[in-house]
Amino acid sequence: MKELLIYLLSLIVNEKDKLVVKEIDADFSKKFLIKVSKNDTKNIIGREGKTIKTIRNIVSLATLAKGIKQKIPIEIVDE
Repeated sequence: MKELLIYLLSLIVNEKDKLVVKEIDADFSKKFLIKVSKNDTKNIIGREGKTIKTIRNIVSLATLAKGIKQKIPIEIVDE
């Protein structure tokens, strides 16, 4: 999932060298933290959050295709 998320985000951001995706493993769940430059945050969120919602939906569909039946939260962190 991390590779898919990096690929999708690299298509959107302008400063690819500042793109960092961290996968955090909790007890029985995972979580992704996206760290980008302040200018690219608006590109990832999009108008009314449509872009980040679409990214979350794509990641959710990919997890379902792999047989994982839980949602994986994705959070954005500014640098």
